[in-house]
Amino acid sequence: MNIHQWDSQIKKFNKSFENSAPKKQWNDNTIANMHRFKKENSIWNTQGQYFGAKEKAIVLVGASPRLAEDVEKLKEIDENFIIICANSALKYLLKHDIKPDYVVCIDSDDIDIPQHLDIDRDDITLLASNVVCPEALDKWKGPVWYMPYYGVKKNIKAKLKKRIGREIASGGNSMTEALWVATAIWGAHTIIFVANEYCFNKNYYADKEAAKQEKLKKRYPAIDANGNERWTLPALYTYVIWIERLCDNLTPPGYFIDTSFGLLGKDTKNIHRLKFEEAIEQVKTAFKIKEKLNKLNAKKEILTHIEARKNEQSEVFRYNMYQQRERILQLNRS
Repeated sequence: MNIHQWDSQIKKFNKSFENSAPKKQWNDNTIANMHRFKKENSIWNTQGQYFGAKEKAIVLVGASPRLAEDVEKLKEIDENFIIICANSALKYLLKHDIKPDYVVCIDSDDIDIPQHLDIDRDDITLLASNVVCPEALDKWKGPVWYMPYYGVKKNIKAKLKKRIGREIASGGNSMTEALWVATAIWGAHTIIFVANEYCFNKNYYADKEAAKQEKLKKRYPAIDANGNERWTLPALYTYVIWIERLCDNLTPPGYFIDTSFGLLGKDTKNIHRLKFEEAIEQVKTAFKIKEKLNKLNAKKEILTHIEARKNEQSEVFRYNMYQQRERILQLNRS
């Protein structure tokens, strides 16, 4: 997969939020974190090495109220799935005995994020951008892959590029960033969105205490993917557009499933809406079929190889016997 094919799209995404980014905090945090960034802990080290021989589906878990309904269903996934959760969903999942494989954190917020990442675990991997507040990274006990998430001054950007590589930032949203990593770097083809509504029902978060509430006075009406009237915010609706574009434009195309009650503002040709339990069964079935086909193809290859070796050995054997016969006849003549 050629990562450079996303260059123009990444630039478009970044340009769209460039003017509104909290640049001073991003610059300050990046400078304070500079000693952490090394080539060996860059997210680019995971390129081409993530899945190995086995393909897996990626489950992107947000922190919307829908998570309360689907949290138990997350226990039904098996080795065919990988869970990446937003930092605001981490403690809620652990509280319900679900351990995500990865936590993605890109924000510079120094109020909530240090609380989100303050857990007594070292068996979960953090995907952190360069702008994450140092206090939050100090609290984290597990391994970290750093993502070059730019929007900082040119001189800082140049230092970052030398340390952790070229940028992969797609916008100010953790799930959008996780989508980039899963598809563009890891090569995942199957993505399932869980609890990723970008609209309000009663609350925005499954766990009110997990993060501060948005200022509701700034919300405005929108229609979700099911045709229901909801309330959202301009920033949240922007995330919706980014994800829609990503799912429509990523090449090679993937299989995207939305299990939320309204992740997207409209239907798109590449995003399928299913209940989470249905999505799990579909993926399991698809992977079983694929595994059988792979085994069948592998068996055919082995049999073909064995047959070829048989022919090769028999030819050598006949040739040697013929040589030996001629040698004996020659000895008899002499």
